[in-house]
Amino acid sequence: MRRLTYFFLCLMISIGIATAQTMKITGSVTSAEDQQPVIGAAIVVKGTTIGTVSDFDGRFSLDVPTDAKTIFISYVGLKTKELPVSPIMNVVLESDSKALDEVVVTAMGLTREKKALGYSLQEVKSDALTKAGQQSVATSLSGKIAGVQVTAQGGQVGASQNIVVRGNSSFGNNQPLIVVDGVPVSNDNATGSNVNLGSGLNDINPEDIESISVLKGGSAALYGMRAGNGVILITTKSGKRDKGISITYDGDITIDRIYNLPELQNKYGQGYYATEYDWKNKVATGEFVGDYQAFALDKGYAYVDGTGNGVNDGADESWGPRLDIGLKLPQYNSPVVDGVRQATPWVSCPNNVKDFFTTGYSMNHTISLAATTEKSSTRASLSFRDQKGTTPETGMKRYAMSVNTKMSFNKYIDFDLSANYIRTKSDNLPGVGYSSTNPLESILQWFGRQVDMKDLKNNYDQMDEFGKYTHYNWIQAYHANPYWVLNKNTNAYDRNRFYGKTSLFVKPTDWLKIEGRMGLDHYDSNQFSRILWSTDSPNGYFRNFDRAMTEFNADVIAYVNKNFGDWALNGLAGANHRDYQMAYMGTGADELTAEGVYTVANAHGTPYTLNDHEKRRSNSVYANASIGYKSMAYAEVSVRNDWDSTIEDAFFYPSFSGSWILTETFPGLQKGDYLNYLKLRGGWAKIGSATDPYRANAYYSLKNPSFNGVNMFYNPTTLPPTHLRPESVKTWEIGLETNMFNNRLHIDAAYYRKTTTDQIMDANVATSTGYRSMYINAGKISNKGVELQVSGDIFKNPKGFSWTATLNWAKDKSRIDELYTDPVTGQSLDAYQIASSWSVKNYAMVGKSWGTLVGNGFVYNEDGSIQVEDGMPVYEAGKEIGDVTPKWLAGFSNEFSYKNLSFGFLLDFRLGGDIYSVSQAFGMQTGIYAPTAEGNIREEGVIAGKNYMTDKVFKTADGKVNDVAVNPEDFFYNYYTICEMSVFDGSYLKLREAHITYTFPKSVLSKLKCVKAAHVSLVGTNLALLWVHKSNIAHIDPESTSTGGDDPESSVHGFNSGVGFESNAYPPSRSFGLKLGVTF
Repeated sequence: MRRLTYFFLCLMISIGIATAQTMKITGSVTSAEDQQPVIGAAIVVKGTTIGTVSDFDGRFSLDVPTDAKTIFISYVGLKTKELPVSPIMNVVLESDSKALDEVVVTAMGLTREKKALGYSLQEVKSDALTKAGQQSVATSLSGKIAGVQVTAQGGQVGASQNIVVRGNSSFGNNQPLIVVDGVPVSNDNATGSNVNLGSGLNDINPEDIESISVLKGGSAALYGMRAGNGVILITTKSGKRDKGISITYDGDITIDRIYNLPELQNKYGQGYYATEYDWKNKVATGEFVGDYQAFALDKGYAYVDGTGNGVNDGADESWGPRLDIGLKLPQYNSPVVDGVRQATPWVSCPNNVKDFFTTGYSMNHTISLAATTEKSSTRASLSFRDQKGTTPETGMKRYAMSVNTKMSFNKYIDFDLSANYIRTKSDNLPGVGYSSTNPLESILQWFGRQVDMKDLKNNYDQMDEFGKYTHYNWIQAYHANPYWVLNKNTNAYDRNRFYGKTSLFVKPTDWLKIEGRMGLDHYDSNQFSRILWSTDSPNGYFRNFDRAMTEFNADVIAYVNKNFGDWALNGLAGANHRDYQMAYMGTGADELTAEGVYTVANAHGTPYTLNDHEKRRSNSVYANASIGYKSMAYAEVSVRNDWDSTIEDAFFYPSFSGSWILTETFPGLQKGDYLNYLKLRGGWAKIGSATDPYRANAYYSLKNPSFNGVNMFYNPTTLPPTHLRPESVKTWEIGLETNMFNNRLHIDAAYYRKTTTDQIMDANVATSTGYRSMYINAGKISNKGVELQVSGDIFKNPKGFSWTATLNWAKDKSRIDELYTDPVTGQSLDAYQIASSWSVKNYAMVGKSWGTLVGNGFVYNEDGSIQVEDGMPVYEAGKEIGDVTPKWLAGFSNEFSYKNLSFGFLLDFRLGGDIYSVSQAFGMQTGIYAPTAEGNIREEGVIAGKNYMTDKVFKTADGKVNDVAVNPEDFFYNYYTICEMSVFDGSYLKLREAHITYTFPKSVLSKLKCVKAAHVSLVGTNLALLWVHKSNIAHIDPESTSTGGDDPESSVHGFNSGVGFESNAYPPSRSFGLKLGVTF
């Protein structure tokens, strides 16, 4: 990255004009830490006032007296060097740990001294992203930046991630803007046909990244109406500093195993109302006479055809007879003798679900070449990733290449190029959510605990004597064999992507630089989903979707960097043009005429067709100016004006910030080693979030299928708004940064407030208008929060041992201040639906935080006890049953090193954030989860508050403590009916990652002349879920938020759909393996 500094120096440079004979010296100044040019380094002839400063590329030229002997080269934050005069001087400055200055990437790709910033900004370097072998850029940020929440959409191959910066504050998209090398790129969380197709960030190879900066709040203001949710800036690696060529190999291979399955019971098998409690009751009432074996055979379970013609053989629940007590029953895999299915031992298969999953692996290989000459530097890389999922028959491959080059034609003109190509290919991505395409639906929500998984695997493609598939399974109603789903009902995906930029720099003077930049991001993808047979589509099904996205950005930017005595001015002014296009095409059939022929011509009935597109265009102008006085005070202002095709009017976004380094103003504060650095900062900004294309326009919709062969056009049901505005975000923050105890302790604290208004909402209108709804600007959400980063060198000794630690902690609290008031009726809206899953809604409710879960909930007595009637909890609809917003987030990393050996780990915390789990609702209702068979409740019945849910009190309406035993199957059905019972606190503590690394010493490498550097590591990620809240009775991973394929009312395709919901999410995988890095 390039250093852009304010030209203020502790020692001001007066450029003297030598009266004696002179000679010219030229050279460059670079930083040893990141091998980038140092802009603004002071070059002074010792004993004189003759000097200059390095330019934008770290270069300098100076006429010095012929008798000059020594040159001083200095820069704030780097160690000063004293060197003999030479005609060519290429100087490398080492970091000065006492100087405390850190250079970070900011908006528009500028590099700035962190001490000059008036807002919070955190940066993560390449080593921290990759040292533990994280497989995606997004997950590598978990726990490493205060105020950033990363949530994976399940543990399957290629899963996408949601990223939220400083809390949810919009009813629409809450994802930050992604910018790579100064150019915005897509981070679509694409879904289709109940398949998660991944995030755009997954395309980026972590080994190609130099650093990631996160802009929060006002720091993102230069991006205008695209900055409302923050900005993630990714800087990719460029060429090496030294002249010559180097080749680097980075690779890792990891083994992936699931590590967090819900706890399942193994006492009772498939069936209905056949527990010992049922038998005892029926015997006691005279409804049945006989032993439990006879009861189990007569009332419990006996397989005939799996559709209900036997005894409960169409049951997909585990409320059947008791296992492992010597019972024998006819089962789906029992032998048939003379047309009669024989009774075989009724035994549990405790590991059947665990046996379903396989050991996956991931292999990553990156080869990069770096070459540097006097006029250019280039880095090119090739990478390959091969991932086999822990879900059978799933996997993904990624091929990538990148080029990053910088060329200097002369001292006036430079040229940069960054280009990246990625191909992502999968023969099968697993279905997600509550869907027949998700194999977990039939083993983790509906299942028989006696089913032999290996038997299902060995016989899924069994055929009869006529060559027809038998659809061999433990049940023929509702569900297909999970191995059939994965082998015959597949989801292929293929995506090609190119993104990059080219820049031309013109430097007419040493204080002015002009850049012309063009950036492009394009991908085209194909998804082919096919079903040979399922209970939902017995005659077959297919969908073939093509998507193509192109975003083009063009910028012209002028940069200024000028000193005026004690004052330093830095700034930029620029203009941007953006074009965005997305095209969709699809074909398919809901039924096939001939089995296994997936073409439109083979469609039975009217085929499915789709042809749609969206376009948008915007123009913007922007400017930024920063002024600094000496090394103690800085002020910054930025402005941007956006014109966007989705909005009628232009919108203006200003920001202001400042910082004050008290230890520079009052040097006495630094007496001793207790306080080395103290800075106060603050800022205010207005930013925004634009809307989707065509919301402000009226247009007809073409519907499929046609009527009598004629295509039908429909009037829209949404009334086009007038003067629709983008969401507006006003935010301010204050902060403090300090270094103490000889710079061994660093603290960065921030407090912010954010108000989001003009939410774009879908409001109901009178149907007499001919419409159902209209997009409006309304609503107000307030966020306030605290962020804290504490890092320190806890222990260091001369023998080479050190221990460093970093804590990131953040708390965000949101509040819905107002929603919408109808200007005609005066009626106010108190709740607005953000998303839903089954009968639970995620609402924005006035006076509550963002995301209140609403559904069927307990009725509570006045004393706080849960009301019961005849032993069953009483419930009512429309109750507030959860808050999806976490109370706080934290990450705690530690790094230990001794000479060439290092060990590090990262703990990731979350407190709060409620989740409605569809998996838990059905897993408890169907009797497969462990709590449904704890103690003796299936033998004695459930007495709420006494032998189940003993941490709660259950009373009748008249205050009598519950003592009524109820049938366990009836009681646990409440987990579906009473949604509150399936809401759990999403708190967790995870061992997110760990590594042990050995770096080979120079003494060893010197014997291998071709090897310049090498290291080897043992790495691991997602190593353990150490703790969850006690309300998470099934021990479900709180980060799993897959929701695709839920009931028709579910919001499953929006950016907020997964927040607060879990449904059939794939369990996470623990990854551990070997990582190697070698430079030649």
